[in-house]
Amino acid sequence: MMTVSLSSGRDLFMTPGPSVMPDRVLNAMHQAAPNIYEGELIETTDSILSDLAAFAGTQGHTALYICNGHGVWEAAISNLFEPGDRVLVLNSGTFGSGWANLARVMGIDVIELDFGRHDPIDADQVREQLLADNTHRIKAVLGVHTDTASSVINDLPAIRRAIDDAGHPALFVVDAIASFGCDRYEMDAWGIDVTVTACQKG
Repeated sequence: MMTVSLSSGRDLFMTPGPSVMPDRVLNAMHQAAPNIYEGELIETTDSILSDLAAFAGTQGHTALYICNGHGVWEAAISNLFEPGDRVLVLNSGTFGSGWANLARVMGIDVIELDFGRHDPIDADQVREQLLADNTHRIKAVLGVHTDTASSVINDLPAIRRAIDDAGHPALFVVDAIASFGCDRYEMDAWGIDVTVTACQKG
């Protein structure tokens, strides 16, 4: 007995996985890899840098690192601080806690304001903590825009206002790994000094 298939083309799976690859993606994968030293790849990298800055809403400098979000946390800490410097970490979930722990491992003196796993950062508490730092030992305030695990979104403009209202010179450093590309982000308008993000989430 002979069986005849009535399907044409590729099978279409209507399940969460495996994903069906569109023809244009499959065709792109069959192209030769670009020269990594000149031409197309260099031009693409230049456009990525300017596009990222525009996307973040900043006129500031953009840097690329070949790593995940934890690697960018480490890069920010190592470029901004020296061992013994003090930072205020605003912990509103799993990733705020992780950033605080990494800073400690790198020799940074961490003050951690813990807002729990399901509540946003309270800007009034940030203001009070900075007002208490009358010698300005705190070099920066580190916070997460959106925590991946809880989906808590923090009010970054309110945190910036708290820093300014306290008259504190601390930098405002934000992890936008889970929100960049998914939610509004205005780095310059919101007074954010440094943003870290990565491509595997937002």
